[in-house]
Amino acid sequence: AMLMSGSPQGSLEIDYAISREMTNSVDGGKLYVQHVLQQQSQKLFERLESGAHIYFCGLKGMMPGILEALEQVATARGFDWSTTLKKYQKNNQWHVEVY
Repeated sequence: AMLMSGSPQGSLEIDYAISREMTNSVDGGKLYVQHVLQQQSQKLFERLESGAHIYFCGLKGMMPGILEALEQVATARGFDWSTTLKKYQKNNQWHVEVY
């Protein structure tokens, strides 16, 4: 979910990734969170760089794929992912609750 720029306070943009019901546009396989993050990467990084927060909650097995996708996108945008992630963590913008 992302707060929409220019929307009334409290408005969110929500993108779903329901792997059992949805397919990705890359190979027609299951749609996972990392696919949505890659598709929305421009908005995602613009908002994170403006101070937005991001939350991940679910099975811990999802995080490696998410981190790999974000690293690929960040690198393509000229960011050093390790430094960028540490910045988000230090600023309390990065929230992970996995089990």
